[in-house]
Amino acid sequence: MKKVIIYIFIMYSFTLYSQEWRNIHPYLNTPNGTVCVMALHSFNDQLFIGGAYKKAGNLIVNRISIWDSLIFYSLNNGITFGSVNTINNYNNLLYIGGDYSGINGNLTPNYFASWNGIELDSVSTNGEVNGQVYSLKVFNNKLFIGGRFPSVGGIICGNIAQWDGSTIADVGGGVSGGIMYVKAMAVYNNELYVGGNFYSAGGLPAYYIARWDGSQWHDVGGGFNDRVNTLFVDSIENVLYAGGGFTLANNSISANRIAKWDGASWSSLENNFGSEINAITTYRGQLYVGGYHYNDSIAPFSGIAKWDGVNWNSLGSGVNWDVYALSEYKEELYVGGSFTIAGGDSAYGLAKWYIHPDSVNVTTELQATTNEQQLKIYPNPTNGNITIEFTLPEKQKALLKIYNSKGELFRKFIVAENENQKNIDTSKWAKGVYYCVLEQKEKRFSQVKFIVE
Repeated sequence: MKKVIIYIFIMYSFTLYSQEWRNIHPYLNTPNGTVCVMALHSFNDQLFIGGAYKKAGNLIVNRISIWDSLIFYSLNNGITFGSVNTINNYNNLLYIGGDYSGINGNLTPNYFASWNGIELDSVSTNGEVNGQVYSLKVFNNKLFIGGRFPSVGGIICGNIAQWDGSTIADVGGGVSGGIMYVKAMAVYNNELYVGGNFYSAGGLPAYYIARWDGSQWHDVGGGFNDRVNTLFVDSIENVLYAGGGFTLANNSISANRIAKWDGASWSSLENNFGSEINAITTYRGQLYVGGYHYNDSIAPFSGIAKWDGVNWNSLGSGVNWDVYALSEYKEELYVGGSFTIAGGDSAYGLAKWYIHPDSVNVTTELQATTNEQQLKIYPNPTNGNITIEFTLPEKQKALLKIYNSKGELFRKFIVAENENQKNIDTSKWAKGVYYCVLEQKEKRFSQVKFIVE
């Protein structure tokens, strides 16, 4: 008797939309100079944009402005000289750090100021920060200030200090060695991670990255062989990404300008980059990096790229110069830097990349026989753990992606060539419909719908 093979095609489709660059009007501009956006921070449904530029269209903003997705606003008379490098909110105030002198046309304060929604003002720290501020981060209910400065308010602090709204204190002796500065900070697993250009933290060896547990400093997996420019926590996968000018992690792991920390060890992302990384974030479930725009022989992308879990991908034609800041705001990815073109169109220091939630085109197309199915999920429906079984079409690494009902990438897992199943805890997921997709070499071999109750 002949074996009967039955092919079942079940289609669940979302409309296909484009992924595209969008410029922002009115343009930022600086007469006789380059527009450079160094900091992006969303707060109270507005995007704060800091850098080195004078105007937004015809509006004089002086190095910092507010964007509500339609109109730019100034913060009083802005910053007098220099540039804004970092912005963060703490205790209902927006704090602004940078390499600048003066606010509102005055020559003071330097490097550190605040915005209360009405006034741009100095911060009473019993004395100024006496050097550049590169990073601001809230940790343990305090605002941590990182940069290149020996003291704040007369207190010796070693390039990093903590502010509780009324008092400045040092952080375990700070960091030292090398050029000595803190460029980036992130909170990961209830500890403060600090990256920059230094060789020690609190007097202990710590090469370019260290972690502060609230009372003392620690090394982070042997550190790197060169500076760290940015740190980013992927809360979905609970990993910390570091980007910068390094090529090695722990003196042995090849990690060209970007590496991943899982709380115990460093690992590399394939191919990496030949030029420095300045900014890292996630958008629509994928990792994005921005950096220096060089002729990158390792990963030839124009200033910005995205990682799908296996490969780096370009964003159209990219941008024509350096990227320094990335931030999602109102479902769009804002990109700041010193470029003048994004996606082939004019964009002076600021542009946005948009992916429609349905652009992933979640199409469920099940191919099955009477005896087997290429991808199986059980139990389905579920309210806890699920097992996903699969057969790889080729004995090579693959991706298992999970999309939510809006078509947004929700989770992604790398599948080794010898794997045939994944066990996943869904107990903390929102109730609803999800789609599981098996991809290999950019082809989708199996896609299945399942329900979390």
